[in-house]
Amino acid sequence: MPNLKTYLKFLSRNKLYTFVSIVGFSISLMFVIILGLYVKQELSTDDFQENKDRIFLMTHDKQAPFGNTIAQYVRDNAPEVESFARIHSRSLAIGQKGNDKVEAQALFADSTFFRIFSFPLIEGDPERVLEARKSVVITRTFAAKIFGSENPVGKSLFISDEEHTITGIMEDMPVNSILLKADFVANYNSITIFWDDQILETPNNFGFNMFFLTRPGTDLPSKAPMLLKLFKEEFWYFRDGYSDDLEFMPLKEAYFKAERSGFNDLHLNSRSTITIYMAIAILVLVIALLNYINLTVAQAGFRGKESAIKKLLGSSKANLVSQLLAESLLITTITFLAGLLLAFLAEPFFNNVLNTTLDLAHQFTPSMIAASILFLLIVSFLAGIIPALIISNFNPLEVVKGTFSRKVKSSYSKGLIIFQYTVATALLICAIFIQQQSVFLINYDMGYNREGILEISNTGLGVKQIDGFKSKLLGIPGVELVSFSSGTPLNGGENYSYTDNEQHYSFQEFRIDSAFLQIYGITIEPTGITPSKNIFYWLNRSGYKAVEVDSVTQTFRPWGNENQVEIAGIFSDFKIRNLYRDYSQLRIRWRLWNEEPQHIIVKMTPGTDYYATAKRVEKEYIQYTEGELFNARFVDEGIQQNYESVLKMSSIMSAFTLLTIIIMVMGVFAMSLYLIRQKEKEIALRKINGATEEEVMLLLNRDSLKRVAIAFVIACPVAYYVMTKWFEDFSYKIELSWWVFVVAGLAVLLLTLVSVSYMTWKAARANPVESLKGE
Repeated sequence: MPNLKTYLKFLSRNKLYTFVSIVGFSISLMFVIILGLYVKQELSTDDFQENKDRIFLMTHDKQAPFGNTIAQYVRDNAPEVESFARIHSRSLAIGQKGNDKVEAQALFADSTFFRIFSFPLIEGDPERVLEARKSVVITRTFAAKIFGSENPVGKSLFISDEEHTITGIMEDMPVNSILLKADFVANYNSITIFWDDQILETPNNFGFNMFFLTRPGTDLPSKAPMLLKLFKEEFWYFRDGYSDDLEFMPLKEAYFKAERSGFNDLHLNSRSTITIYMAIAILVLVIALLNYINLTVAQAGFRGKESAIKKLLGSSKANLVSQLLAESLLITTITFLAGLLLAFLAEPFFNNVLNTTLDLAHQFTPSMIAASILFLLIVSFLAGIIPALIISNFNPLEVVKGTFSRKVKSSYSKGLIIFQYTVATALLICAIFIQQQSVFLINYDMGYNREGILEISNTGLGVKQIDGFKSKLLGIPGVELVSFSSGTPLNGGENYSYTDNEQHYSFQEFRIDSAFLQIYGITIEPTGITPSKNIFYWLNRSGYKAVEVDSVTQTFRPWGNENQVEIAGIFSDFKIRNLYRDYSQLRIRWRLWNEEPQHIIVKMTPGTDYYATAKRVEKEYIQYTEGELFNARFVDEGIQQNYESVLKMSSIMSAFTLLTIIIMVMGVFAMSLYLIRQKEKEIALRKINGATEEEVMLLLNRDSLKRVAIAFVIACPVAYYVMTKWFEDFSYKIELSWWVFVVAGLAVLLLTLVSVSYMTWKAARANPVESLKGE
């Protein structure tokens, strides 16, 4: 207890040291706790699946979706397959008869779903719960939302006006699964609500994910080459060379190996992103530890007399070390609890940034509490052992001579401070480049208009309702134009791939009306012919150059057969979906009167309240479709959503860089104060010998400038390498401009000077007589 009282007195006398140590460490640990739990959650994705080592996702050319009948074909030709489950996810409107519909996330799956995946059922037999064509299993939360305290089993739900029967209740799906978190699971055959029955009998509509459960002890991935050979004989897509790859990804790997644009209806992450977050968490912890160690070592000289007396009175080295480690444990425990409190307060912010659900309260299971205590002890030991060894190894006579503090300073402080400067500079460089790339992607000229355009997914409007609904929308103040199309630049068109004269083509096709061209500002350059048939095409410049065009008749073969179709015009290239993949071949034709549009596009008058107008459009749509889900987004917001992972990384990097700089500034400020205190007598002697205040300030700032310069030289190549590797994932990217390195270096230099200049100025103006009293 006497030692504890002595330490608490020391903390109260050294308020700056106490403040910087506790605040800096607490903020750092908050960051470490949040990122650590997020990384743990992501790395444990689908660990709860009992069959996780036997489940494989079939992919081709870094894409997952296949045509429906291919799953059965694989099972028939690969005895390693025990069963399979096809998966399709989408948002839709659902409700009880006569009641308002609510938005829900649906998952359509084969009847084998609950036998393959380990999602616990509260009610229902996993072998039979999805057997019936119109059976539905709803989650516990969704059941309470729709039915309250009633038992919903046996009751009806209407999906797109078709009645389905609830056959079971399941626990809510966890967020750390490759499958999108759904409100209900419906029998797979119910997808005919959205397509005709033919969709279940064709291998050609590549839009469905396929998971295979293998027999124990078998090796399905090794059969991929054999199956690919069969695919090339059986399915035109592989036979004609559009895909030359087949892979069975283990469930765990699929979550991290999936490409950004090739995997639909799945919850995915990037292993490189998780690795970066892990590195950030470790780096934050290291910086916090080094900052604490540096400050504690700097204070060692001022605690020397206390320790010297103890040593002269017979205290052993082990006693001194144990005392200092106990002090470290006290500080670390306080900062850990403060960091935990900050983590709870910051949880909503990080959930929003990371687009996840981190429920910290439920994360602290007995095993996690044990792990936290172990983490606390390790951090405490690492934070305390170096200062303890330094202080316990000193010679008491050095304290009397006043040389101990100078030895401590010269031996340990410089390297630690340079490390902090290096990390801060490198992080600032990376943060600026990532922010620039985010802005570049979001503001890239996609080649079409994007302001004030609302795109609505049409799920409830038939062809006979189009004219009436269009009139309704055009009557809303602020609505300028309305278009009905299949395909938009933001969502892409329908893919048409074919072979013509041994050349492969892959066109994105848009079926439009006249308002579409006006809304997106697409200008058609006529080819000089007057179309003689109802169906003709406009091609983008790249597509026109790629295909074989009859220069006289301006015709080409759009499906790879002998049917010739006229090209009435050419339009400039524009980007579709996002910049991760380049779709160079585009074609547009009029939407025929009997073709149901997939999208409704509303162009709003500039200067009006877009969101208020969108609300009125939503109201009209829901009334006109009798409660169908209104699934819409503005084009400019949709473009931002396409780069969610980059924006997330930018936010995390910015927050981490700010945290590092705050810790660095606090540490540099405190360290400078202690180092200046050690130089008080030297400064006094120089002033007595004629040194000016400017010369003294230059002397005191010179060491800081040297450290910043050394850190800059180290940080630049490190940041350049990291950014070069990160930019490899982007086809469209910014240049690594030299001025960013300079700006980051100057920023760290300026922050350093601001941190130390007041104290150096104060030291330079001090009365030398006061500093030399007692000498």
